Amino acid sequence: MRRIAARATLFDALTQGLGAFGDQGVSEEGGGCSSAQRCGVGRVEMLKIRGEFLAIDAAGCGNSARIAALVQIEGASRIRQGERRIELGAGDLCLLRSGRALSLEVSGPFRLALVEVPEDEVVDRFPLWRAAMMTPIRGTSGVPAVFCDAVRSLHRWKDTLSGAGSDHLADVIVNLIGALVCFAVPVNKDCLQQSLLQKDRIKKVVLSNLRNPDLDVDLIAGSVGLSARQVHRVFADEGTSLMRWVWVQRLEQCNRELRQGDSGRRSISDIAYTWGFNDQAHFSRAFRKHFGLSPRDVRRRAASELVD
Repeated sequence: MRRIAARATLFDALTQGLGAFGDQGVSEEGGGCSSAQRCGVGRVEMLKIRGEFLAIDAAGCGNSARIAALVQIEGASRIRQGERRIELGAGDLCLLRSGRALSLEVSGPFRLALVEVPEDEVVDRFPLWRAAMMTPIRGTSGVPAVFCDAVRSLHRWKDTLSGAGSDHLADVIVNLIGALVCFAVPVNKDCLQQSLLQKDRIKKVVLSNLRNPDLDVDLIAGSVGLSARQVHRVFADEGTSLMRWVWVQRLEQCNRELRQGDSGRRSISDIAYTWGFNDQAHFSRAFRKHFGLSPRDVRRRAASELVD
């Protein structure tokens, strides 16, 4: 068996050592693989390989902190990383630190899938992530099965996944990796819940400070005891940025006040300033764009409904 050695992450070692830069074209001489497919979804990288045998030593890369999910679709693998050694059979998967040195031996015929995400996105949200590394996970039911189905689907539709939606799909994949972390660490069944609790704390801080025009990510982060980067990570799966969410909540509160019967006692600009806006023209444009009506039209319509 020929061994491939590379000073790179496991993902890069596979693509470089096997020549898998296209959808096909990996020879038997390059390690026993007959084909490989590579695709990216936003900041997530994926690789699917099939062949007869594979042996690779990846020295890692200190500048690339990545976490990978290795899915053993067919065949068997032996993996060594640091002091940990594990074996995977068909239907198993594991999480590993792709940027660290490791050795992989695969016997076949085999099929493998590798999904790689930025390490900090997992570290910031799932504090027990280290305990989940290099732990064999059976992928035939529950969260692991959902993850495996998602990997198959992403490869199937890879040619149609470019565009703005790919970033949201990347968020989903990172969240599924996080769910695998929680599945692999059963001593902490509330692992996934911690991320939800952090998000709930962030939202409570925002809602209690909507009237503050100086509300920003740094203020929010300081209030919940996280860094600004961690706050953005926790909020990533909302489908919108944190400050965009703040902006929408302010508009909703203004809309609510404009529809109240006694709102005519206050000017529209006063209502806008009360809820943290500091530019009336900007507020009016944003309001019309969000609700399809101007603030004045909303107030007028609400008043006519009261008369009727």
